[in-house]
Parts: sequence; structure tokens; C-alpha cells
Amino acid sequence: MIGKILALGFVCTGMAVGQTSSAPAVATSATPAATNAAPTAPAKAYAFEVVSIRQNTSARSAGLPQQFGPTPDGYRMTNMSIAIVIMTAYVPQVGGAAYYSAGQVKGYPDWSDTERYDIDARISDADRAEWQKPESQKVMLQAMLQAMLAERCKLVVHREVKEVAVSSLVVAKGGPKFKETDPTVEHPEGMKLPWGGVLAPTQNGMAFYGASMASFASIISSTANLGHPVQDKTGLTGRYDLVMKNPDRGGPAMSQQQDGTAASDPGSMFDSILSDLGLKLESAKGQVETLVIDHMERPSAN
Repeated sequence: MIGKILALGFVCTGMAVGQTSSAPAVATSATPAATNAAPTAPAKAYAFEVVSIRQNTSARSAGLPQQFGPTPDGYRMTNMSIAIVIMTAYVPQVGGAAYYSAGQVKGYPDWSDTERYDIDARISDADRAEWQKPESQKVMLQAMLQAMLAERCKLVVHREVKEVAVSSLVVAKGGPKFKETDPTVEHPEGMKLPWGGVLAPTQNGMAFYGASMASFASIISSTANLGHPVQDKTGLTGRYDLVMKNPDRGGPAMSQQQDGTAASDPGSMFDSILSDLGLKLESAKGQVETLVIDHMERPSAN
């Protein structure tokens, strides 16, 4: 389980760089019946000044790529799928998720699973000062990547929102068993997560520092294999430090249930983990957003 969380962190580093209420809607086609109200677009039509996209046919090295995500003067990606760019450019607008899980993006062409690309995109000097502001960079990067995908890949997408079965992450009786992040305390080094916070392995599990409950719910949704999304309904709006402890292999999470079946399924394991944190999952109905790719071509030549 912990290994899967680490793998998720590797994949997501540089992906959804932050969910904002003003995420741009460039190169997007949507029908009113299928989507929520369109988000507010940036005041300026941002675009990279120079973009280089080249297919990379070399072997993919293990571990994190050398360059993946925003840079001081633009965006760089090495030997990765164009799908990663799409998941950086677009983030869910409803449902409280920090990023789209794999099952929430539909319509990828077959080649997107096998072909890898290098991208080097540079901003203009006129945008440099605004780019240095973290909150502005989130909006600018999404808008610029959407414009790049529309021009170079002829990408057209739309968003669909459906009410489906979900698990609600709520506070259990007795309250949360973790503390709000103290910004004056220096935390151990770890992997910076694109939606905020730091992920760091510990002796008995995985620690999250400066994590929002929305991002924590997204982590559970992507790693628990519950068959449906997990949404934050805790009402906790701050940033928190918490540890997901490895379940006791000899304890309740691995015991036999009364009907004789093993209680070692992912749901049971996460019940144990969440119980230690003063949290629990409840079955519910909720709105879940899907990003649908209507048209996408291989990147055009430089």
C-alpha cells in the first residue's frame, strides 16, 4: 500500500499543479447539460512564446524524470506521455478532487499510452514577473498548456458531471487525531506534491505534511481500489500533518470476518488506517467530473 502511494506521488509530481476556482477553459467544448457552469477564464489569453515538442524514443529510466513540470521560465517534460500534460492543464471543477484519477479521463488515443515526448516551453519576458507569483503561475500554466495542446495536438475536450456512488471522508466520533500544520516548524524533506504538501516515508508508514483534506481524499481515491471516488466531507479547511500507518498484519485488518472471508481487502485496510487518524468513510452519492477527449492528434512538428 505504501509503495503504491509513493508510485502515485512519482506519477503526479508535475501533474495537476493546483486546483483553482478560476482555472481556464481554453480549447474546451462542452454541452450545458453535461457540465457545470464554465469557470472564469484568465483576464489575459496566456500562451508560451516558444514551444518545442519532440518524440523521445530512448529507454525510460526508472524513478523520477530529470525535468517534469514548471520551471523558472516555462515548462519542461522529459520522456513522458502527453497524457501527463493534459492532466496538468485540466483539473476538476466539481467534486472537490485535487486532480483527475485515471478513470476520470476518457478517450485517450492508443498512441498516447506508448509514445513519449520531450517538451521545452518558454514564457515571454512580459509574463516573467507574474509567473514568479505561485498563485498566478497555477492559472497561467494551465492556460498556456491548454493553448499549446489546442495548437499542437488539435485537442478538444469537454467535461461531464454525473451523480454516482462515492465514499465521503468524514470525521469519526472523538474528532481528528492529527494536528494542523505549524508553518513555523520545519518538516523533514520529502516529495513535494503538486496540489500542496509534502509526502515523506517513515519507519511505520507514510507522512503527509501541509496536506489539505481534499488532497488526502484524492490520495485515498487513487490508492484504495474502492471502485468509486472518495470525496472530502470532513469540513476541515486547513493544512494538516498526518501519518498513514502500515496496517498491523496480525491485527484486525488481516483477521477473518464472521462470515469466514478475509478482511484484508483494500477497504478494510484503509478503514484501519483512517481509524487511527480519527476519520472514516461513509457511503454516499456525489457529483463526479470526467474529462472527455473529443479529438486529439500527435503533436505537430516544430
